[in-house]
Amino acid sequence: MKIWAVMTGVLALGGAVAGAGLLAVRAQANADSTTNALAMAERPTPASRTPPPASAAAPAAPSAADPPASAAVPAPVSPEALPRALTFHQTNTYNGAIVYVPDGCHDRYDLILHFHGAHPYVRDLVEKANINAVVAVFNSGNGAEKYSQAFGAGGTLSSLLRQIDMATTPLCPRAQLGRVALMAWSAGYGATEKLVSRDEDRERVDAILLADGLHAGFTDRWKRTFAPNALQAFRDFGALAKDGKKLFAITHSSIMTDGYGSTTECSRLLLKALDVPCDNDLISGKSGNFSIEGFTGDDKAAHIQQFRKMDTTLLSKLRARWSAP
Repeated sequence: MKIWAVMTGVLALGGAVAGAGLLAVRAQANADSTTNALAMAERPTPASRTPPPASAAAPAAPSAADPPASAAVPAPVSPEALPRALTFHQTNTYNGAIVYVPDGCHDRYDLILHFHGAHPYVRDLVEKANINAVVAVFNSGNGAEKYSQAFGAGGTLSSLLRQIDMATTPLCPRAQLGRVALMAWSAGYGATEKLVSRDEDRERVDAILLADGLHAGFTDRWKRTFAPNALQAFRDFGALAKDGKKLFAITHSSIMTDGYGSTTECSRLLLKALDVPCDNDLISGKSGNFSIEGFTGDDKAAHIQQFRKMDTTLLSKLRARWSAP
């Protein structure tokens, strides 16, 4: 009788453990599902990229400037007349870089090279900005020095363009490369700085877009002073943008750094070097096609926001330039 009781207790305990294990597995599965749902929720769904029918749009609230109700109302714009949502096909270079080729690519394609940032989000930014271009995304880890090392050798830009062209050709046969833009967030600026440091490469690049990525070392870290030639590659490109020959747009947060120049300090330095009037409140300025726009926020969230808003703060400028006749 005692043996039977012991065996019954053991079996009960085993069942409880197994049940608890099953519940734990289910809980983990639910947690993973929730995490994936949250991650997907941050990205726009394909349906959200397609403009809704004009008949489904809610009427705007009347204002003092609205005409009286009896006035003629303009005919609604048909969905066919609205810009078509972009569709990209994913491929990659033989070195593993992700490349997105827009549907319908033919004859000639423009190219955006982005440095530092998850490639699906970069694609989404370009989609939201409605720029019909091939997009290549490169990630070399954390720290600008890794990007400087990876993209600093002579001939690197020409090599990248050949690799991307080889990856693009099957999806865009007989097409020729057109304009080239370099785009970077955070540490990725290190790649763009190296890629435009040589005259022949600077000539090939039409635009640079930097989101919260503009830094330089100090000659005296206690006085926070820079070398006379700090940011020289960006100075040279900025001068061309001032004259309207290029586009150079920068946004930055108000995050301070220790041991090297912050984006705010380096923005001030670049504005001064290019003799562009500076708005000292947020360190902003504009001359020709060169612009720097400062934003509040001095934490990690502000830094990430700089990336998430690139479609409106930076890519909109590129769209305007590349859409011009």
